[in-house]
Amino acid sequence: MSLAEVATGAEKTIEFERQDICDTCKGSGAKPGSSPIVCVQCGGNGRVAQQGFGGMLRMVTTCPNCRGRGTVVREHCVSCSGTGRQLRKQTVTVKIPAGVHEGQAVRITGQGEPGEPGAPAGDLHCYIAVKPHPIFSRHNNDLVCQFPISFTQAALGATIEVPTLKGKEEMEIPAGTQHGEVFKLRGKGLPDVRSHKPGDELVQVLIEVPKRLTEKQRQLLHEYAATEDGATMPQRRSFLDKLKDVFKAE
Repeated sequence: MSLAEVATGAEKTIEFERQDICDTCKGSGAKPGSSPIVCVQCGGNGRVAQQGFGGMLRMVTTCPNCRGRGTVVREHCVSCSGTGRQLRKQTVTVKIPAGVHEGQAVRITGQGEPGEPGAPAGDLHCYIAVKPHPIFSRHNNDLVCQFPISFTQAALGATIEVPTLKGKEEMEIPAGTQHGEVFKLRGKGLPDVRSHKPGDELVQVLIEVPKRLTEKQRQLLHEYAATEDGATMPQRRSFLDKLKDVFKAE
């Protein structure tokens, strides 16, 4: 599934193979025109009693001759070689609810393999695999997006367009934003698979430093650097003060 399909839910058509009841013998394993006979070892009970510990303990176990069926097949069905089963391809449409997680199983009742004669069919368990998204990563029901911004956008503040699973959303970047800060877009995440309450989108801004500057840009930055002081960068000032204390202690 794609992440967009996880957000909305989806229907998927899957193909698989399962052991179905043989059409020729109807699951008995016997050749048409013949019938299974009563097991001589258990007398048709499917279980046998064994004595153990010098006859003091009596144990009842599944009959090894008929494997608990109470009957054995002498003339095997040629279509299934006496197994009563045939491998067939199946096509099933699976409804997947919104908000499912990687590895979670969706159960389709009655689409498994048939049980022993008289027993209902089992269930089909489909395990979810979610394709990696080029922009978003998932944390529980929240989506995480790392968004690069320029030094000037971080320093002066800006309005940016952030991607969401449903399009673009405007978000304000306040002046003085630091590298790695996280902003929240409420309700823009994935729905909870049980309560359907949506998570949030967490936007982490990454300040990108240009690798190449024009001569004018370099000159302007030199002019800006000449005006820097500790009041405008309190974290740097705090670090330098701690560094001085360390050298004094040594």
